[in-house]
Amino acid sequence: MSVSDEKDTMTIEQIYDHMGKQGKQPMTVSNKVFLLTAGIGVPLWIGGLLPLAIATTLGKKMLSASSVPSLQQKSETTNDDEVFPSFDNITPMEERKYDIVLFGATGFAGKLAIEHLVKTYGVNKDVKWAIAGRSKDKLEDTKAKVADLCKENSILEVDTIIADTSSRSTLHDLVKDTKVVATTAGPFQAYGGADVIEFCAKYGTDYVDITGEVDWHKEMIMKWDETAQKTGAKIVSFCGNDSIPWDMTVYKMGKVLKEECNDDLSEVQLFDDFKGDGPSGGTLATVLLAVDGKAFPKQAYNFNPLYKKADGTKSKFSVVGENVTLPGRVKGVESFSKNYEGPFVMSAINMEVVKRSHALRSEGNQKLVYRESLLSKDFKTAFLNWFGLIGFGTLLFTPIRGWFLPKPGEGPSRKRMEAGYLTVAGFGVGSKGNKVETLFYFPKETGYLDTARMLVESGLCLAMNKKDLPVTKGGFYTPSTSMGDALMNRLCKTGCMFASKSMKIQSKL
Repeated sequence: MSVSDEKDTMTIEQIYDHMGKQGKQPMTVSNKVFLLTAGIGVPLWIGGLLPLAIATTLGKKMLSASSVPSLQQKSETTNDDEVFPSFDNITPMEERKYDIVLFGATGFAGKLAIEHLVKTYGVNKDVKWAIAGRSKDKLEDTKAKVADLCKENSILEVDTIIADTSSRSTLHDLVKDTKVVATTAGPFQAYGGADVIEFCAKYGTDYVDITGEVDWHKEMIMKWDETAQKTGAKIVSFCGNDSIPWDMTVYKMGKVLKEECNDDLSEVQLFDDFKGDGPSGGTLATVLLAVDGKAFPKQAYNFNPLYKKADGTKSKFSVVGENVTLPGRVKGVESFSKNYEGPFVMSAINMEVVKRSHALRSEGNQKLVYRESLLSKDFKTAFLNWFGLIGFGTLLFTPIRGWFLPKPGEGPSRKRMEAGYLTVAGFGVGSKGNKVETLFYFPKETGYLDTARMLVESGLCLAMNKKDLPVTKGGFYTPSTSMGDALMNRLCKTGCMFASKSMKIQSKL
C-alpha cells in the first residue's frame, strides 16, 4: 500500500467511505428526467438547436473569415527602450519581498485564491503575499469583500500592485520583487498572458497559471523556454482543474508501480466522477474564442513543442490516446464493470499535459497509452451526461447562447461549489503485467473553488519547497514534473486525499 505522506493510513476504500459520510455521492438520473430528455430534449436539439447552430456557422463562413480575425494580445509593442536585468543581475530569490503575487485578483477565481490564502496562511505571516490587477479601486474593493467574508480585516493591509497587460511597462513591478506570480487572468492568449510569461522568464520569476489553452502554451514554450532556462524561472501552466488531478494521478501511478513492483507504466485508464455547477464566465470566454474562430492559431513547428526537451531536441517518449466517444458499459476493470462511461469534456487537454510530462521525464516505457472517461452509475446517467455535453456544445454555436451563459466575473454559487467534488480513479498496467490502482479525491467543486486552492498551493510549492522539488533548473514544466510529491503533499494537507495499491504478479518458476 502506498499513499501520500499526510494520509499515510488512508486506503482507497476508506476514501470512498469518507466521501459517503460527507454526502458526496455520484449523480443519478431518475426515470422521469431520462424520459423527458429522450422524448423532448433530443427532438428539440435535432429540430431546433442543431439547425440553428449549423445555419449560424455557415452564415459566419459566408461573411468571410476576414471578418472574424484571431484575437491578438492586448499589449504595447515591445520597444528598444525596454530595460530588463541581465541574467547575472537578477534579484536573488531570498532578497525578494513576496513569496507569491496573485495576478487577476479581482476576477471570480482570483477572489477564491485570495480567500484560500487568508484562511490557510493568514496575512503576511509565514507567507508573504500581495495581489495585483489593473484597477486600484477594484483591488481595494476585492480586499474589503474578502475581509467581510473571512471576518479578517488584516487583509485590508495586503499590498496591491497595479499591473495592466495592455501597458507592458507596469509588468516590471508585477514580477521583479516576488518569487512566484500566480495568475488567473484568462483567457491568457487574449489578455496579455504571453507578456506575463515573458517578464517572468526574463526576471527569473517562477510562474503558475490555470490555463487550458494548449496551442497558446506550445507557442510560449518555443518563445521563452531558452530564456527561462538561463534565468532559472520555472514556468508551469495547467495548475488548476486543467490539469493537476490527472497529471498528478499518472505521475503517482508510475512512481508506485516502479517502487513497489519494479515495473514501468505502459497503460493508464482514468475514470472521472464529479459534481459541479457549470463553468464560470471567464472559462466560457476562453471556450468561445475557439467557437468564434479567434483561438490562438495553430503554428507550424519542426515537431510538437510538448515533446521538446531542455536541450531543444525531441523526446522519444510519447503518449497515445484512446478516445471515448459514446456512452457504454465499462470494460476491462472488474470493480467498475457494472458502471457506464462516456466522453469527458477535458480529456483532450489532460492528455496533452500528460504527454508533456511523459516527454520531460523521458523514463520508463517510451510509449504510454492514455484513456480517460466520465464514469456514471447507470446508462440513464451516462446518456444524460453525453447528451448534455453535445447539447451545450451546440448551444455555443448559436446566437442565443448569451441568454444562458454567465458573464466574465460570474460563477457558481458558494453552496454549489461546497457541495461539489471530483474523484479520479486510476487503473494502470506495467510492461511486465503488474498493476496499480489509485484514487485522487478533491472535496470541493474543482472548476473554481479547488482550482483556486490548486493554483495557490502550486505557487507556494515553487516558492517555499525548493529543496523538495524534483527539478532545480528553469524552463517550462508541468505540475508533476516541476513539483512532484512536494505538490501532492501540499494538496493533501489542504483538503485532498490520495491512496494507491499495487498488484504484483507472481513470477513463474
